Amino acid sequence: SSLTASINLSSKDIKELLLSQRRNSIHWFYAFLKNLHNKETVYAFDTYKYKHNISEQGEESVWHHFLKSNEWIIGLNVDLKFIRDLLSKQKVGAEDSKGTGSPEVDILGISYFTTLIELKTSRTKIFKNKKTSKSRANTWDFSEDFLEAYSQVLSQRSEISDTKDIKDENGNIIDTKKNRILDPKAVLIIGNRNEEFPHDRISENDIKTDCFERIRRDSRNIEIITYDELFERAFHIAYTEKLPKDWYSIP
Repeated sequence: SSLTASINLSSKDIKELLLSQRRNSIHWFYAFLKNLHNKETVYAFDTYKYKHNISEQGEESVWHHFLKSNEWIIGLNVDLKFIRDLLSKQKVGAEDSKGTGSPEVDILGISYFTTLIELKTSRTKIFKNKKTSKSRANTWDFSEDFLEAYSQVLSQRSEISDTKDIKDENGNIIDTKKNRILDPKAVLIIGNRNEEFPHDRISENDIKTDCFERIRRDSRNIEIITYDELFERAFHIAYTEKLPKDWYSIP
């Protein structure tokens, strides 16, 4: 094509370049999930922050930068629809007289229709540590962090409308007649099920797995996905080999 000719690269060269970059991102992704560190006990999150000059505190800022810098992970993986552009920190509701109070979504996906994407961290707990006396048989209570995140996404969905100005990374207003806002799909990326409730046939984890799947199947407009599930999808884009079923427990 004219594109490959203009930069003097063959289609094979470009494919290999993209795969190399994506595989490097997979290594970072894995290091974040496992909270790996080097010989000097500098953790991957801290290394990434230093490398990319991220001043915000907490791991959420790292996940935000990482996923925004690797748009293919979300753009090719969320639901079955392709997301073309990802916009950071968009206010989706009406502000008060002081210009505050508007719900803000972490990432807004732009395509034929908009998608709200809310990020927590891979270490955000989905369930409470202990089963409470109020829990019924074969159920487990969700954590306050999970319920708060879920409520936050619901609020963002109800607040956003096509009358709200949405700007791209250059400050240009997005045409919401072209990139439409209609009962928007929302995505909540949270937790690490392999860490918190692995599929190992232990009764407690079976209950948590079933509870988690029930709320996902009953959530018509909110897709809930854990970071390790997102990693598995991204891995299969970057590599032809399949991940072994016990990939998370392999040293």
